[in-house]
Amino acid sequence: MKKCCICERIIENEDAPVLAMGAVGNPKLLCDECAGLLDDATMSREIEKIEGSMEEISRRMSDGNPDRVTFNIVSQLMAKAAARGKAIKQGQYDFALDEQVEEDEEAMEEIPEELLETEEDRELDRKDEEKMKKFDKFYNGMLIGAGIGFVGVLIWKLVERFFL
Repeated sequence: MKKCCICERIIENEDAPVLAMGAVGNPKLLCDECAGLLDDATMSREIEKIEGSMEEISRRMSDGNPDRVTFNIVSQLMAKAAARGKAIKQGQYDFALDEQVEEDEEAMEEIPEELLETEEDRELDRKDEEKMKKFDKFYNGMLIGAGIGFVGVLIWKLVERFFL
């Protein structure tokens, strides 16, 4: 069950937007509402919409319990959105910068063909996983055997010391 990293609502969208990747490769997903609020806060041209979105995101963050990665990224985005909103309010913001950001994001979304996972890669991953399961089973058996042996020796020493 996937949850939004900001508001912790269950995400039903198969292609949910990703805020960031976690430390172990788990994506930090956004629900459609939070993604829309972030877009409004960072890309809107209307100061009221920017401020309203920022307030709603702040409220959702305080109601939820976001992890450190989510908190840091959203905090950085809100700081940039606040500076952008201030510049828009003062009439000093260059909206051509937004077009450049959109072009950069589109270029980043395109994954080169050589980096896409192939069926062969998935098969190798499956085989590696099977090998690791066998190794784990063997290793766990060895640990259990060593534990039983240790307990057996301990019991034998206790019996020998007190009863023989």
